Amino acid sequence: MTLPSSLPPFSRSDQINQLTQGYGQIAVDLLAEGWTPYLLVLKFHHLGGRRDAVLAQMKREAERAHGWLCERVWRNAKAPSRRPWMPCWILVPDFPVAKRAKVRLRELVPNDGLHLQGVAVMPPGGRLREPLDEHLGARGARYCPRGGPLTSITATPIVADDVAYVNTYNFKAVPRGRASFDDVLVLRPSSAELDSKPRPAKEPWRHPVFERD
Repeated sequence: MTLPSSLPPFSRSDQINQLTQGYGQIAVDLLAEGWTPYLLVLKFHHLGGRRDAVLAQMKREAERAHGWLCERVWRNAKAPSRRPWMPCWILVPDFPVAKRAKVRLRELVPNDGLHLQGVAVMPPGGRLREPLDEHLGARGARYCPRGGPLTSITATPIVADDVAYVNTYNFKAVPRGRASFDDVLVLRPSSAELDSKPRPAKEPWRHPVFERD
C-alpha cells in the first residue's frame, strides 16, 4: 500500500476534539485503577479586573482548595510516594447558559457567570471515609473561608461510563471561543509533572456534540 506523501492539516474542530478527549483520558485511565469520578464546580464572589486576572485568582483558589483536600486524604501529602495518589482535578472555565431568561446574565451572577468546572477523580484508600460530595457538603466552609474569593465548591458523583461525555461537556467553552486550552487547570502533583498534559485519547476523532443555546 502506498501512503500519501502529505496529509491534510487537522481542522480546528479536530484539534479541539483530540485535546479534549486527551484530557478526558487522564480521568479514564485512573478509573481503570479503581478511582472514583465526580463533577466538580467552583463558584466565586465577584472579582474585579481583567478576565485573565480574574481567572488567575480562580486558579489560585482552586489550587488552595485542592491542597487542603490532599491533606485530608493522605498524611504526609507532600511525600514523593504520595504524589501519584493525590486527587486529580481537571478544571475548565465555564459559563452558564441562560436558555429562557430574558434578563442579561451579568445582572444575575458574579463575573458574568464565569466559574470553574471539571472532573475530579478520587484515589482508592486514604483517610477520607466519606464520598467527596458528602465531604464537601459537611466541610464546605473550610474550603470557602469567609471573606475569600471562593463561595462554593460542590461535587456530584458520575457514573464511570459517563466520564468521557461529562469531560467533553465541561470543555464546551473552548469550541465556542470563550476559553482556550491555556486556561485548563490540571491539579495532580507528580514528580515528573507528566499528568498535567493530555494523554492520547482512545477515540480521538469522535466529535463532541454540544447543546445549542
